[in-house]
Amino acid sequence: MSILYGILKFLHWPLWNWYLYGYPAGLWIMYFVDAIIEVVLVFAVAMLVVVILVYVFRKYMADIQNRIGPNRLGPWGSLQLIADVFKLIQKQDIIPKNADRIAFRVAPYIIFTPVILGMLVIPFGNASILQLMVVNFKYTLLFLVAAMVISPLGEVIGGLSSHNKFALYGALRSAAQDIGYEVPMMISVLSLIILAGSYSINDIVNAQKHIPFVIPEILGFIVFFLAMIAKQSIPPFDLPESGSELVSGFSTEYSGMRYGIIYMGNFGFMALASVVVATLYFGGPVGPFFNSVLWIAVKSAVFMIIFLLSWIALGRVRVDQFLNMGWKYLLPISILNLLISSLIAIYFGGAF
Repeated sequence: MSILYGILKFLHWPLWNWYLYGYPAGLWIMYFVDAIIEVVLVFAVAMLVVVILVYVFRKYMADIQNRIGPNRLGPWGSLQLIADVFKLIQKQDIIPKNADRIAFRVAPYIIFTPVILGMLVIPFGNASILQLMVVNFKYTLLFLVAAMVISPLGEVIGGLSSHNKFALYGALRSAAQDIGYEVPMMISVLSLIILAGSYSINDIVNAQKHIPFVIPEILGFIVFFLAMIAKQSIPPFDLPESGSELVSGFSTEYSGMRYGIIYMGNFGFMALASVVVATLYFGGPVGPFFNSVLWIAVKSAVFMIIFLLSWIALGRVRVDQFLNMGWKYLLPISILNLLISSLIAIYFGGAF
């Protein structure tokens, strides 16, 4: 039962004597209002997480680099990002003369879209009779993977439409990264499906009540974790941007709030990747003594810190090293992990 639907059903919201396709009109209206409000809530929560994550990143980087970081606006500089947003809104939105104007404008929103779509199918646990999951159907894992594939497409479209050689190089690197790391990632996801016996993220979480999948799927976890770093385009895998080589890569020609949307999309995808790893391999809201949204928040926060530390502490790899890792190492490891998962499922007589 979704959040608002449970509240409206508890209040016996009526409408009432006429039907549409065999269902009461009130039920259709209830579902429509429910869908709109839940999407808005997910968007608001995602933006709040992005704001917190950016603030933590800037203070964390400053601390590691022996700097102070944001400290002027608000308590401990906590309102600095809000000021930055207003600054970006006021800046001129420049579109290159020879750019593909429609694709150039749409690309930032394509980069940010997977953050919202992915959060819709994550089971965050239960609160009383309410299930903190917006969408729940049989193939939520496939939907999640499909949503996560969208983000690199936005980078490719943004780079190709900019009519800039540096942006073009960044787009080509993003395409190579997308192909080289999504294949082993998909195979690792297939291993999870074999162990859980379901395409549903909810069923995968329930299958981890006794043992988290990170234990039998340690190889798959390593592959999936590295693929998540690669898909975020953060060091050491920030080849599509490469600030010291390609100016700013695929986002070179972006300015104003469009660049801000790309920036928020990067941190939003980091939050989504942390939640996905915590859910698929560490049981999400499943804890040792009780199940709660608190567990998935703690697990996700740990991976966010790890991603941020990777961003701050590691240097960029070369393009050939980057592609070799995906095709020569992660792909064979993911295939080996798939075979091991199949043997485990056969030995236990089926799924967990």
